[in-house]
Amino acid sequence: MTAYDDLDLADLPDTSTLPPRQRQILAAIRDWVVRYGYSPSTRQIGDAVGLRSSSSVSKHLKDLEERGFLRRSSTVSRPIDVRMFLQDTTTREASDDAVTVPVVGDIAAGSPIAADEHVDDILTLPRDLTGRGNVFGLRVRGDSMIDAGIHDGDMVVVRQQPEAHSGQTVAALIDDEATVKVFRRRHGHVYLEPRNPDYEVIDGDNAVVLGIVVSVLRSL
Repeated sequence: MTAYDDLDLADLPDTSTLPPRQRQILAAIRDWVVRYGYSPSTRQIGDAVGLRSSSSVSKHLKDLEERGFLRRSSTVSRPIDVRMFLQDTTTREASDDAVTVPVVGDIAAGSPIAADEHVDDILTLPRDLTGRGNVFGLRVRGDSMIDAGIHDGDMVVVRQQPEAHSGQTVAALIDDEATVKVFRRRHGHVYLEPRNPDYEVIDGDNAVVLGIVVSVLRSL
């Protein structure tokens, strides 16, 4: 038995016809989303419900999607569209001036570095610094964005979304490695541009946008 067995699922669709394992998975996803504001990875779902095989978790997620209990996301690292799980928190967030921001690892302002999905800190920030939507924090490593005011050791706050407009600063994945760059569309292709002349533009056609940088925090 896990900690999720006793959770009230009243705010989800009727789960009475689901197998116990899928009820646990839904409860685990909801619990994570309510706490952090974004979906858990497949591995984190497996850890929460005691499944070691990511393929087993994926099969359950596919079945739950087919039954209408969740929607899949286009983001590779975060497989769940969390909007249906956030309905019960919308009113609370609308009247709240403070936002909880999970810090989920490092991101490169330089050559891409391996993405880290572990939540290793929680920040509470004014909503003026985050805006609306699901946000998370990433620590910057490298100096390729110094001309945009983003320095090594800074924290960037990212609003989670899978698309970006040309010219926006984004957090992106390239072959499961994370970087922060300026998103640019040109002649049918995507490029990730640094803001330091010592670095070259990165081919971004296969990049996965994690979100838009909305704030930069620096310790003095």
